Amino acid sequence: MLTFVAGLSFAVASLSLEDAAAAPRVVPGAPLSANTPWAVAPDDGPRSHLESLFGADYDPTLVAPLRDGNLVYDGESLARSLLDQQGLPLPALDHDPTAGILYLAMDGITLRPKCNGFHPQVANAALNCSPLVSKETQFPKPPGGENTKAVVLQKLQNYYEPFNLVITTNRPPDYLPYTMAVIGGTSQNAGQSNGVCGIANVACDGAKRNHVSLSFPDSCVGVTAEVAAQETAHNWGLEHTDVQQDLMYPFVAGGSSFRDDCMDISHATGSGVTQCTYVHELYCPEGQGEQQNSHTELLGVFGAREADTVAPEILSVSPADGTVFTVGESFLVSADITDDKNMVGVKWSWIEGVPPDFVDTGYSRCTNDVCNDKYPAWRAVDDPWDFIQVTKPPAGTYSFKVEVMDAYGNADSETLTVTVVPAEGTTTGEPGTSGDTASGGDTSTGEPDPTTSAGSSDGDDTGPVDPSGGVTSVTGGSGATGLTGDSAGDDDGCNCRTENGPRASWLLLLAGLLPLRRRARRG
Repeated sequence: MLTFVAGLSFAVASLSLEDAAAAPRVVPGAPLSANTPWAVAPDDGPRSHLESLFGADYDPTLVAPLRDGNLVYDGESLARSLLDQQGLPLPALDHDPTAGILYLAMDGITLRPKCNGFHPQVANAALNCSPLVSKETQFPKPPGGENTKAVVLQKLQNYYEPFNLVITTNRPPDYLPYTMAVIGGTSQNAGQSNGVCGIANVACDGAKRNHVSLSFPDSCVGVTAEVAAQETAHNWGLEHTDVQQDLMYPFVAGGSSFRDDCMDISHATGSGVTQCTYVHELYCPEGQGEQQNSHTELLGVFGAREADTVAPEILSVSPADGTVFTVGESFLVSADITDDKNMVGVKWSWIEGVPPDFVDTGYSRCTNDVCNDKYPAWRAVDDPWDFIQVTKPPAGTYSFKVEVMDAYGNADSETLTVTVVPAEGTTTGEPGTSGDTASGGDTSTGEPDPTTSAGSSDGDDTGPVDPSGGVTSVTGGSGATGLTGDSAGDDDGCNCRTENGPRASWLLLLAGLLPLRRRARRG
């Protein structure tokens, strides 16, 4: 268990539009660029949850957001009206509950209406982007300083106590999907009228785990945590109900819990159209989509609270660290990872021998849509985590790093370095160049050769990491956890080692008494 470091701040991972535009677009199964035919992106399935549902050509940014009172349904929301407009079917909710992370942004933050990343997306907490704002907008710290932060954190922990949700006031690593609650300022900061306490995106099936919500403590004094609880729950698919005791009641009325009852949907502040009916009816069948059980729907998203003391583990990397190849040979950079839970963040980074077209932007693949390439949602942890197919590369040294972390901050990392040498009696160009080698190896083709490997690593530790990039924890209640993030340009990544053991972990959440529930398939 690590201790909270007062006053410690962390860089925000953010890609500029110019950087993202400068990097070649990654196409699965194709070379990274025309100048790098020897490096091929793996073709191992859809790159996002939406692509797995609707096809690889789905672009959520082409769908105009639907605004309904203080709720916003965008192209990633899976709202009924937007799906109908596109002629798309309602998705089957067949994914298991997964632990989630809620980051409370209470130190002042600037949001942009568009995501300047490598992939089309409408909102991403790690990139500080959301359609909740129409222009670049700064939100100040809430009044009260650290005392307000502690009080809000404690109350939100109480509200979310039954659910497997990690709540933190420290920013998580950018590759780990998390939801961000921006708390600060007034409704006017977001272009809203007086009397509005908060606004949020809605993701009907709870699949969008990096949305953003806004709560305005300067507009609605004394109810900050209550407002933030409702706005964050909207992010995970909950709409308004007509029961005042429920936190999802559309007006501030002293709600103290997510009630475990089937309650009628309220449209007191909206258009009268329920967008997530196909989710609600799973939990309240008799309501035919017009009733909501706030408690059980959140269980369907996160499952019941349970302590997670087991760190994910990198079982092996391929090729093994120290492998020597001869020009003309090929290899797949990959890792086998295991964990006892079904939610991890994974990031591969190319450290040495980076192709020339990616020297300025770097090259990486990770979860959470902040890297050049990405992994699909709900990917089985035990599936191979392929990074790059290297086909007959030029002679040189190539280094790669893989990091893995779960929602509770348990982590592991490993770095591998391989060397490609000329065949005996031949010479080749420098790493990152293309062209034929003196040994006759043709590097101009984009067709991968059969993958070769000189064995696998046994997952040995890579040694201590600089503590300045480490993780800290914050105490206070049954759900308090501190996460710390590293910027997209930080080659060292997160702190994945401690002096007393191979992995760092945050303060564990208490185990809940309720069993995990699997979301049922639609009939």
